[in-house]
Amino acid sequence: PLLSNIPAGAIFFAVKDATKSSLKESGFGLPKWALTSLAVGAALPPYWLLRNPSEVIKTRLQVGAEGYTEGTSTLEAFQMALGSKNSTMDGVAELYQGYTENLLYGFPADIIKFVAYDYLTGGKGKKGVPPLEGAMKGALSTALAQLVTTPLDVLRNRIMAEVNASDGDRSKDKDLSYIDRLAKIAKEEGVDGLFAGSSPRVAKAMLSGAIQFATYEETKQKMAQFFMNR
Repeated sequence: PLLSNIPAGAIFFAVKDATKSSLKESGFGLPKWALTSLAVGAALPPYWLLRNPSEVIKTRLQVGAEGYTEGTSTLEAFQMALGSKNSTMDGVAELYQGYTENLLYGFPADIIKFVAYDYLTGGKGKKGVPPLEGAMKGALSTALAQLVTTPLDVLRNRIMAEVNASDGDRSKDKDLSYIDRLAKIAKEEGVDGLFAGSSPRVAKAMLSGAIQFATYEETKQKMAQFFMNR
């Protein structure tokens, strides 16, 4: 996953910042939250285009999906996914299982995260935020976003973990709409099912958010200094 997360993250921030700058200069007079929302919406499709295959493999290995037994290497898991259908195109589609659900999860999660971050940092924008401040406020913003969107994360992980099987219940689930599947989890498993794993998700989010935003602010300031000195 790391091999895809690094370039995917770089593309996400490049597209998001470029889109936000273009919208600011367009003269539409959009509020800051709308600029952030539109920029995130533009950045998510290419981000998940790169990240989705590794996310599918990671999820299936973690849950021990059918065929993905303990000891299966990442390379073997990729080969298994690509060879699980009748053609190469079907195999590629297998790696992009849950792509739509990842977008539906990522859009509110990232909007909440970045809008909250802008609010906590006072919208300093190009003035820059000290990396330490970015780390603290990025941790809080990311934790909030991950907590609120836990039900969407539960559903997307279940969809990515699905493999070709003749299991009747699983086949019935695949025929359900996105909303119907969420409703089924709520009905059968209650709030505990919808928010399964929320505590470790929030803990992980605080760490990853601190690293992400500290790195982002440090890199942004270094790049600004570099271009100013040229």
